Amino acid sequence: MRIVFIGGATAQGGSPRLYRDEESGDFIVQGYVVSEPADLAQMNIPAGETVVRVPESLFDYLPGAGADGVA
Repeated sequence: MRIVFIGGATAQGGSPRLYRDEESGDFIVQGYVVSEPADLAQMNIPAGETVVRVPESLFDYLPGAGADGVA
């Protein structure tokens, strides 16, 4: 697996960040852990998985997302 940083508006490795696994093409998101029980109760999260919250602005870095996105 080769992980490549795609983008993120924060400095010094903070959240949120977007990465891509160049071998599989998958995107990897670094964000804020969702831990509020009321929020988690609304989702069916399988064992071994977690959810993170990221602002909509992070998706500007997705390919084809626009002038600021990765082309």
